[in-house]
Amino acid sequence: MRIRIVKYLTILSVLLSFAGCMDDDVLPTSPVDLFGSRGVFIVNEGNYLYGNASLSYYDIDTREVINDIYAKANGVPPGDVAYTMQIHSGKGYLVVNNSGCIHVVDANSMLHLGTIEGLPSPRHMLFLDNNRALVSDLYARGISIINTATLKVIGKIPTGSSALPFYQHSTENMICIGDKIFVNCWSFDNKVLVISTESLTVTDSIEVGIQPMAMVKDRNNNIWVVNDGGYQGNPFGWENPSLVLINSTTLQVKRRFVFPHLNDLAGPIATNPAGDSLYFVQAHIYKMSIDDTALPESYFVSGMGKNFRGMATDPLTGELYVSDAIDFMSEGRVYRYSPNGAPVDSFEVGIIPGSFCFN
Repeated sequence: MRIRIVKYLTILSVLLSFAGCMDDDVLPTSPVDLFGSRGVFIVNEGNYLYGNASLSYYDIDTREVINDIYAKANGVPPGDVAYTMQIHSGKGYLVVNNSGCIHVVDANSMLHLGTIEGLPSPRHMLFLDNNRALVSDLYARGISIINTATLKVIGKIPTGSSALPFYQHSTENMICIGDKIFVNCWSFDNKVLVISTESLTVTDSIEVGIQPMAMVKDRNNNIWVVNDGGYQGNPFGWENPSLVLINSTTLQVKRRFVFPHLNDLAGPIATNPAGDSLYFVQAHIYKMSIDDTALPESYFVSGMGKNFRGMATDPLTGELYVSDAIDFMSEGRVYRYSPNGAPVDSFEVGIIPGSFCFN
């Protein structure tokens, strides 16, 4: 009997100890109310495997910053490597890459409403309608189809084969133009895939350059793609980064601009609200017209001493927001510029700030 009691007490002690650890992981909460506020969410990736991803919010009018807004509302951080966020029908969808999930929150209170699970390495979302969304993935060799009412995976668009080398085709950004969805395949790849909105199958592909990392749509409904060119020792190859223009009707490459510096890391790309100008990063930030036939000779904003990670334009004012990962270990920073490139504001956010989401 004594042995049995000791055994039970030992088990109880372990359980209480475990519960204590769980309590330490629960953070104090505070109410969040963004109703009527116009601002931008900054998705902070955090360090890989550290589980220190976070979400920041910046009020454009008051310039107030709320860091860790997801944790403040819910008492827990979002997970490991937050990657992108979108707002649809009053709900925020926060994609957490290395946790393999998407958290759904109320866009005003940030309160957690549910989680989409079963995603190997989710990256971006594209809403097809009020009931369905697509989720790209780094490793799944396919795009998941989500029922946004049930938050369940209801299908998959195959994009590659296990017979192919590497992980082709990984999927990243998705842009819908008419009856086509364009998807860039970044990791160890050189393609932009074309998917039919009717059949939800891959119908074509366009070769653009090594590792197409980001793309945007201009006012002519054409696609601009930034290729990072790979890296030295990359088994898929290494070349100068480049900028490519695709005609979305003919699926042909109309123009190709090769960046002069092999070792300069290519970064994000954005358009102004009118869609007639491009911003792109190669060490510095450059600006060019979509009608230009040559790359700009001088930069728009200096990147000296900065590690630009994400970039977006305010859809109403055209102001440019750029995230700086600094040393990839400490808190990052966001810079706000006027459409003419004049500094407007800067503020501290979380670790490795990446993408933006305007509300």
